[in-house]
Amino acid sequence: MEKSIFSKLFPGNLKFWEKNQKVVGIDIGSSSVKVVQLRREKERAILETYGELATGPYVKRQIGQVVQLPEEVVVNMLKDLFKEASVTATSAAVSIPVKNTFIAVIDLPLVSEKEMDEMVRLEARKYVPVPIKEVEINWQIIGRSEEKADGQKNEKLQLAEILLVVIHKEVIQKYRGVVEKLGLKMKLIEAEVFSAWRSVIFRPVAPVIVIDMGASSAKMSIVDAGVLRSTYTIDKGSQMITDSISKSLNISFERAEELKREVGLSTRPEYKELASVMESNLNFIFSEAREFMLAYRKKNNKSVSQVFLTGGGAILNGVVDLAVKSLGVETLRADSFAKMDYPAFLQETLKKIGPSFSTASGLALKSLNHA
Repeated sequence: MEKSIFSKLFPGNLKFWEKNQKVVGIDIGSSSVKVVQLRREKERAILETYGELATGPYVKRQIGQVVQLPEEVVVNMLKDLFKEASVTATSAAVSIPVKNTFIAVIDLPLVSEKEMDEMVRLEARKYVPVPIKEVEINWQIIGRSEEKADGQKNEKLQLAEILLVVIHKEVIQKYRGVVEKLGLKMKLIEAEVFSAWRSVIFRPVAPVIVIDMGASSAKMSIVDAGVLRSTYTIDKGSQMITDSISKSLNISFERAEELKREVGLSTRPEYKELASVMESNLNFIFSEAREFMLAYRKKNNKSVSQVFLTGGGAILNGVVDLAVKSLGVETLRADSFAKMDYPAFLQETLKKIGPSFSTASGLALKSLNHA
């Protein structure tokens, strides 16, 4: 039986890898499901297999459309994907979507660990609209500071900067149930915001931002010295782009999705209107990211040094150049398989699809570190 779920959300509790351990990372997204299976060989993470299936066709919708799948459909879909990708691991790691997660950074007086736990739980009541007994709460001190104490000339109050993570127990149970029905042992459950950047960041000192461009939303995370410092989500994603193309060009959703994936932000004259529609939608996402970055710099007096693009939207042709133009910061398309060993002939393919597998890869990489 797995250990406390939320003790696994943060680095620092990692143990040495099990000998010959295998694990499959499972990312159940709104428009597709991805898996990445790794095994440990000495001190290396070896990629054994990976795969992806679109969720739309399982409920008679189009590829690329956002859908809500019943649990039994998710299980059947994963069984199909496991068979297709030849998944053999008996242990799994699963991410919980950002929409089912509350994450915040709060400042509290620096006290003992026991007192801090009580204070965090009291503070959480201000943010969580359900009874505290219905949620799992985890927290971590990520920084310390001082401020002038009220009414005191020289005394300063010691403050702790707390990263607070709250997830409903019902949601946790749902994902545990999926894994159990697959006949697997649960190794890890965590909020996807942590999984998404673990596979693509090599702990730089300066702050970086990860923009996860999913089908239903764009999730943004600022990571500073290997610690998550701030998050922001907008309910606009890749499906929004396809919908806009469909309406503007008066074509079906299916054809719009094909053009988006195959052509992207082409500079060819015949695709001028397509590029214009896509650029307008993407610039909305990047303008939100720019404001998020500016707010972080204002609060912390630190500027973001790099941008990593993950998610299916990061694969689109021309998206990196547009991000650089909009954000004015070095932008990289995430290579989610960079921390793994795999056959050289797969390198080109894996770099191309890498952004889509950041969450599944991050889950598998962390889970390999748990006994």
